[in-house]
Amino acid sequence: MQKRFLSYVLFIGLLYPQSFLDLTSRPSYDINKIDTPITLDGQLNESVWQSAQIATGFTDTNVFQGEPAAFKTEVKLLYDDSNLYVAFIAYTPPEKIRTSLSKRDNLNGDDWVAIDIDLFGDESLIYGIGANPSGVQIDGRSGFRFDTSLDLIFDVETSTTDYGYIVEFAIPFSSLRYSVGKNQNWRINFNRGYTTDDELQHKVVWASQIQGIECQSCQMAFLNGIEPPKQGAGNIEYIPSLVAGYSENFDDNSTSDNVEPSLFVKYPVSSVDLLEIAINPDFSQIESDDIQNDINTVNALRFKERRPFFSEGAELFKFHSERGYINLFYSRTINDPSVAVKYTGKIGKTSYGVISAIDESSPLLLPFEESSTIVQMGESTSNILRVKHMLNNASSIGAIITNRTFDEGGDMTTGGIDFHYHPGKNLHLTLHVTASIHNEPDSLSTIFDDNPYTFDNHTAKFDGEKITGNALGFGLSKMTRTDVTGLTVRLRSPGFRTSNGFETNNSTKWMKLSKGKQIFYDNHPRLLASGHKISTVYKTNYDGDIKKQEFEFNNEFVFLNGYVLQIGTESENELFRAVQFDNMFDMNISVTGKLNAKTKIHGGIAGGDTIIRYLDTPEQTDAYGIWSYVEYKISDQASTGIGTQYEDAKDYYDGFLINSWYTHSFTSKLSLRTKIQYSDFSHSWFIEPLLTYQPNAFSALYFGINELLSTEDSMFSNLTESERQLFVKFQYLF
Repeated sequence: MQKRFLSYVLFIGLLYPQSFLDLTSRPSYDINKIDTPITLDGQLNESVWQSAQIATGFTDTNVFQGEPAAFKTEVKLLYDDSNLYVAFIAYTPPEKIRTSLSKRDNLNGDDWVAIDIDLFGDESLIYGIGANPSGVQIDGRSGFRFDTSLDLIFDVETSTTDYGYIVEFAIPFSSLRYSVGKNQNWRINFNRGYTTDDELQHKVVWASQIQGIECQSCQMAFLNGIEPPKQGAGNIEYIPSLVAGYSENFDDNSTSDNVEPSLFVKYPVSSVDLLEIAINPDFSQIESDDIQNDINTVNALRFKERRPFFSEGAELFKFHSERGYINLFYSRTINDPSVAVKYTGKIGKTSYGVISAIDESSPLLLPFEESSTIVQMGESTSNILRVKHMLNNASSIGAIITNRTFDEGGDMTTGGIDFHYHPGKNLHLTLHVTASIHNEPDSLSTIFDDNPYTFDNHTAKFDGEKITGNALGFGLSKMTRTDVTGLTVRLRSPGFRTSNGFETNNSTKWMKLSKGKQIFYDNHPRLLASGHKISTVYKTNYDGDIKKQEFEFNNEFVFLNGYVLQIGTESENELFRAVQFDNMFDMNISVTGKLNAKTKIHGGIAGGDTIIRYLDTPEQTDAYGIWSYVEYKISDQASTGIGTQYEDAKDYYDGFLINSWYTHSFTSKLSLRTKIQYSDFSHSWFIEPLLTYQPNAFSALYFGINELLSTEDSMFSNLTESERQLFVKFQYLF
């Protein structure tokens, strides 16, 4: 294994000479300071706008990289002691504008404009702030991926003209985090999105972007002349909330109710440091998770984090496993705290963050070689410390330590050092070294009492043992617009566990080598682009047993009408629970596209060999699945969608899932969303209407109903109501 690994590294190393494509000279924007605030109306009638520099000459990205934008865009910036003002003038025939009213961060294929701002110039945090022509706000973290979990306070007004539309922003400096001092190194870019008549989506930018260069800040323009106000301690934000609920269980004729007040305090220590305190917070998310089929799943399921407390500073605590990182922090391990405290800040190029929480209900993820499980551990105290120092070209070095102490006995500590390196603009290297210590409680010896699994002379049973482990993550990739080569290695020893992370397996040596090719067509009668990727996975345990050998070949075809066809094949050998499965093969085909401006479709089919993993002695069978999804825009204020998924594992199980939803936005602040789901595997319906009034990112009123209904053999056979829950949540930013 070690010799093979070294030969792969040497082979990959030959592909990385120290030369790389340089960017063209980056544009600059010289901003003016004004003495009087601007009246935000989407008109740009103030005379000060006439003296502002105009940013124009946008170019396309992705498939159309470097091509001049089809429609002209102009952007202007101004600022005063309170706000950064941004004005977009988007030229387009008015009848071609696509827009709708919806909840924030949900643009439904609309036209949009946005500004990206890196206030430190090092890619530690890039704000993305935008809106559609109807004034629906979108915000989040830009960069490697756009993450909408970050919410900001800003104002926007829009207007439609005979030559297009105007979007005018006022972004308070108090909503942003930046260093103090006169010598600022802000980087910016202006973005616009639109869909042409052929249903192809375009993203055009002011500072050109080269696909394959991972350093995003390196490609942004310079913002000159800005001297933002120094934000001192003060301007405390109080967000009290009240959650009330009433539930009925019709199976046992029981009822329950609860009223829970809570308080969320945001105290800006400076323009960079922020202290957040949540007292008796309601950490339940408002929108429920979509149902999933877990019949043949032996690992814990991961769900997206939607709770606002974890949004600020979340970029500091994230680890992307696909880049080779070991995932040492998963915020949903902090489940139901009575008190939670978070402090984040930055000194120079070094960011730091601390999270502490007293949790009343603590789920603990325990990984094993071939499975993982969630154990409820009662009350606990979690402490997380994270430090990250930014280097040149968005490189970084960081460290994290997490500890969780359980009231019923035992504790876990995990620590790691991570290194992220860009020696060139298209080369990416990741190294992550971690270790863990788990002092098991002996007061919970009934946990895993019947589990015979042993590792490193330890048992799965909680019997007071001290279990230590380590893990190593390594990633190396080179990307250009047309080629990508990558190597990812993840080693996790038999005793490795995370106190507050999400790693579903240990005792694993896993390696993936991949090569991809992107082809762009200038004069093809049907194709716009195609992508082709081969990858191989080699996995062993720490006893030297070969657990998996996998080969994948994936293809993607982008057509001139906007449709995307994906075809993938996979062959593998796998050793699971001491049973060897050889020459397994499966194939999948999917299609995504838009029938017209209002209708989006997605569908596919997959089939082949699968392992029935939930059996004591696993077996192989034929399986296939079919899925489809249709989304329809009823009007500028309403949309709906329905998705179906059918799975069949011959002789073992078959069934389907239905997920449907309907939304109606009365205004950009008031909306109604109804979710209806059905699981044929559990013979249950779930219905959830939710009314939301949200005047800004942190003030909201929610009223919702959850209905759980049961059936017998079919969707409507003996349909009975099992549970009902009514809830209301009110929170307000002071």
